[in-house]
Amino acid sequence: MDCSIFCRTKLCFINAFFFLFIISSFTCPHVVFGTASEFDYGVHCNSVVHESKPVDEEFNIMPFPGRQNGYFSGGDKVLNNPPSRSYSPPESKTFLFETHHVYTTDADDVFMVEGNLIFQTSFYYEQSISYGSSYVIRSSDSSDRGTLDFDFQGFWSRTTGKLCMVGSSYAYSKEGKLLHLAAVLEINNLQSSSNIRTLVTGTMDSLSSANDPNHFEQISLLMFPQVNYAYTMISNQFSEGCPRGTDVQPMLSLRLSRTRTICDMLGGSNAFELEYSGSCNFSKSCNPFGDGIRYFPSVVSLRMIQCSNDGLSLRLLIEFRNDSYQGYYSSPNLNTSLIGEGSWDAKSNRLCIIACRIYDASSSLEKSHVGDCTTRLSLRFPAILSIRNTSTIVGEIWSVKLRNEGGFFDRIEFRNTAPYGGIQLQGLKYVYTEMDEVKKSCPKKNSRTKSSREHYPDGYSGDMSFSMSIINGSKGSIGWGSSNILAVDDQQYQRFPSLLPSSSSKPKIPGVESDSSSGLLNVSYKMSIMLRSSELDGGLNPVNESSNEYLKTEIQISAEGVYDTATGSLCMVGCRHLRSGDKTFSSHSMDCEILVKINFPPLNSDRRSKIRGSIESTREEIDPLSFKPLQFSGRAYYRSWVTESIWRMDFEMIVSVISNTLTIIFVAFQIFHVRKHRGIGPMVSLLMLVILALGHFIPLVLNLEAMFIQNSERSVLIRGGTWLEMNEVIVRVVTMVAFLLQVRLLMLSWTARCSTEKKKTLWIAEKRGLYVCVPVYGIGAIIAFSVKSRQNVHRTVRARHSWYYIDEIILGNSRAYAGLILDAFLFPQIIFNVFHNSRELALSRLFYIGITLVRLVPHGYDLYRANNYVDIDDTYIYADHGADYYSTAWDFIIIVLGIFFAVIIHYQQRLGGRYFLSKRFLESGTDKEPPVDSEEQLPLKYST
Repeated sequence: MDCSIFCRTKLCFINAFFFLFIISSFTCPHVVFGTASEFDYGVHCNSVVHESKPVDEEFNIMPFPGRQNGYFSGGDKVLNNPPSRSYSPPESKTFLFETHHVYTTDADDVFMVEGNLIFQTSFYYEQSISYGSSYVIRSSDSSDRGTLDFDFQGFWSRTTGKLCMVGSSYAYSKEGKLLHLAAVLEINNLQSSSNIRTLVTGTMDSLSSANDPNHFEQISLLMFPQVNYAYTMISNQFSEGCPRGTDVQPMLSLRLSRTRTICDMLGGSNAFELEYSGSCNFSKSCNPFGDGIRYFPSVVSLRMIQCSNDGLSLRLLIEFRNDSYQGYYSSPNLNTSLIGEGSWDAKSNRLCIIACRIYDASSSLEKSHVGDCTTRLSLRFPAILSIRNTSTIVGEIWSVKLRNEGGFFDRIEFRNTAPYGGIQLQGLKYVYTEMDEVKKSCPKKNSRTKSSREHYPDGYSGDMSFSMSIINGSKGSIGWGSSNILAVDDQQYQRFPSLLPSSSSKPKIPGVESDSSSGLLNVSYKMSIMLRSSELDGGLNPVNESSNEYLKTEIQISAEGVYDTATGSLCMVGCRHLRSGDKTFSSHSMDCEILVKINFPPLNSDRRSKIRGSIESTREEIDPLSFKPLQFSGRAYYRSWVTESIWRMDFEMIVSVISNTLTIIFVAFQIFHVRKHRGIGPMVSLLMLVILALGHFIPLVLNLEAMFIQNSERSVLIRGGTWLEMNEVIVRVVTMVAFLLQVRLLMLSWTARCSTEKKKTLWIAEKRGLYVCVPVYGIGAIIAFSVKSRQNVHRTVRARHSWYYIDEIILGNSRAYAGLILDAFLFPQIIFNVFHNSRELALSRLFYIGITLVRLVPHGYDLYRANNYVDIDDTYIYADHGADYYSTAWDFIIIVLGIFFAVIIHYQQRLGGRYFLSKRFLESGTDKEPPVDSEEQLPLKYST
């Protein structure tokens, strides 16, 4: 309940704050953000655009849309950087300009403008937007989020293209002090029309003096205009295709359908790997920026700015980077970026782009300008893929300058490396070229006699793709990677959006046809492996690569071969893309003497079974490209298992609700039993009732956030988008009702015991029972923890000094042991009956038998599930392994122990609390029994 109380309290404070803010804005607006003189437009802006009297409201008069994005530099004092971390993502310095109202004035071509300028810089903010709910905004404090919102008002001159505005905002300093900020905003080049050379730039200056705590340094701004843009460059130069571009036969590239434009294909941001020619020797003639930067770019990013109305032309921001990471809100390095406009050439089936440099962006964005439009790019979608060309998008970058002219650079190729680029084009097919080598390296074996129960994944299913861990026998895991199926025969499965089924028939190349009658299928894979640089041997270690153990080296392998559906074995010949340091050679520089073997576990095998395989070099050991074999394993997540798990989870959810409902019924019977027989309430062990109440209270506390916060990660990953939260809330509501009834029963027994004349004897028996139970629970905890820790010994050693050890080992074992105590809930009542030596029917038969069955049925179900649904532990809803001890041995022990305790209670309530002890104990107990009144001496009839 603490979470909900905190949330409601916080909401009340926020509402009160806004109420007071609104009241104060009406009564004394001058005290909100400063004095009125700070907002005197005439003092700060009349020299830019003269102040005029507004007349009417008019929309869509500004030369940019209502929401215009841009980039900024400066302002570090008021735009705090995120806290230092071991990993810091690229800094995000973007802003959003929102135009709310535009009014005409009494002056011609002068308009009054009202809007907001919102700065966004935070790591937290970016992550929360980019990855859904994987990260949360840690605080509502604007300084922590890195956002700053200015309210501006001013005037724009359509004649000069200048906009001047004054406004205010507030922020928190790094010391936590509230800053009242007042600023003047000047923007240039807001013309009614624009082209590729037009950049909207400006500055925002503080209106406070330099020694004022509210002062901040100048912030420079840059925007790309998006209204009334004229594609002048491509219309003039690309009328006859891409000049000096490599000629490619149109039939080798896919054409766009009528329903999909080039803007649809390149929407958002796309990153491509650059591939330099083998003759490139890291000279400035290989670098698009010459000596302007100190590294060779490895990635080029195409970020679409705008698409034309007909969908045939588009504007792009082309950024050259040295890493593949790019957050959704990360700002580009404009010093290594180009601004370009392109047009789709339907004759040659390719996109032609002309690009221009952005100069002077490092000193101040206000001084940025566009020039040198001699860079060209082309991009196409290959119609045929092979082991040496597995990219669904390829392109090239070149300069139209002469070789001896300044700024010239050699032609650079680029291609997408992701297995699925989201590109869906009809007619794309795969052609096998290494099948002769596959026959030599993977001789056909006679299929072993298999049990009729063993079935392996269908080659056309998504079960063939998996993540893997690279293993070194002595060092353990040395890296990780992914294996994604690219094609099966030439008919690509719909799960893989990169490849749609082609209309062509199967390939007619000799030796390529699959033998479907024997269960043999031709398949193609893309494998991406990340290894620690210190673990690379000579053949895998790129030239000039550091051996730092903290650095990672990516190895890309494309492979094709034969999959045997009868044995689950896959044998392929692979080609590795060669690299030299951070530079990738062209696709012709590949090592294709690699053998890849993979063995898939059967579909009906233990769900903990792993996919195992190896990557070996077939070269001689003295060859510089030879490397030691790499062993890998991967977790199998078969679709049939997922479907089965979903059905099982739904079933367990229903059973969990039924189980808690039955608990409510059984506890209600005990309450009626206590109310019906007034002398029975004191005879119930309070320790037992406390254990039962805590058994329902603790799960409510541990899972309270599920009733207020949507756990979308679990829903999406486990249920494929089908929400579980509503069902989980139902379970918790039923659990809450059961808990309240348990508390009611505890209160009834407590009150009855405190009011009875025999309370002293009863409290003595309760105390003696506590002296027995606590040591027993303590010894049991030591034994149970030792057993549980042995099951997790490999995880314990790995995470002994981390939070994982505390969370999973200590807290996890505590939770499981609490479940074990709850399974033996009758133990305190048995001990109490022994010390009190009474034969009254303290517990209703429906209560102790019913609750016992509720506790034992999960263990019986776990025995059944272990043989039929051996599954992933974190998908268990009923009989959760984290909430109790579940294994074949524990299930059997707990079931026998629960039945044994129920039998003892049955006979204690018929024959006396010490019936199973010797006659000496029975007589001593009888002699010490204090006298009671006649009503309490009469034993109850054995009834419910």
